[in-house]
Amino acid sequence: MSAEIKKPYFSVKDIHAYYGESYIVQGVSFDVEEGEIVALLGRNGAGKTSTLRALARLDSPALKRGEIYLGGLPIHPLQAYQAAGAGIQLVPEDRRIFGGLTVEENLILAQVAEPKGWEIERIYEHFPRLGERRNQDAVTMSGGEQQMLAVARALARDVKLLLLDEPYEGLAPVIVQEIERILMEVRKLGITTVIVEQNAVAALQLADKALILDMGQIAFRGTAKEVLEDEDLRHEYLAI
Repeated sequence: MSAEIKKPYFSVKDIHAYYGESYIVQGVSFDVEEGEIVALLGRNGAGKTSTLRALARLDSPALKRGEIYLGGLPIHPLQAYQAAGAGIQLVPEDRRIFGGLTVEENLILAQVAEPKGWEIERIYEHFPRLGERRNQDAVTMSGGEQQMLAVARALARDVKLLLLDEPYEGLAPVIVQEIERILMEVRKLGITTVIVEQNAVAALQLADKALILDMGQIAFRGTAKEVLEDEDLRHEYLAI
């Protein structure tokens, strides 16, 4: 009897997506094991954010073809709220913090719908800055603190796949280090993570695998270490 072939935890098969009339994601395929961190890299306009949005099943871009599986569950037929309920949480570049609500109210709102993730007190243990500002209007915090809240809000849900779009943008190095610390803890919990980040070196130093997009297609797939060690590859596709 032949051994059973183990299927990857997260699998993306030949997805094609359009943003309006523009053909952005052109046949992207990759597999990720549970708990891995993947850096999804490329120049501006390569299709990175559109790929993340397609994985989260947001309406724009519209997924025209392809299949997405998380833990064997088909994600591609789902709407965004159903994908979120299945454990896919997107932290967008603009963070989407709710103004007029405190830090704690932002976290409580994330837990209105089941399934819930981390308890709020547990979040404060891992994000002590948020605990100190629990009663502060969330949009009056610094950009770094708002990014922490955006990640924490995803963890307040029962997250299985964390999608991060430019989590380090505009942040001071000390805040980047704090976000990285949290993501390392997230990996220990077995949560799979895909990071889109212009600060490619920082993302690669954290990641296990790397995918490089070019014109909506995967130009490279391999380990993060391979990209860090290949100067020609970085120069050609990442301009670094």
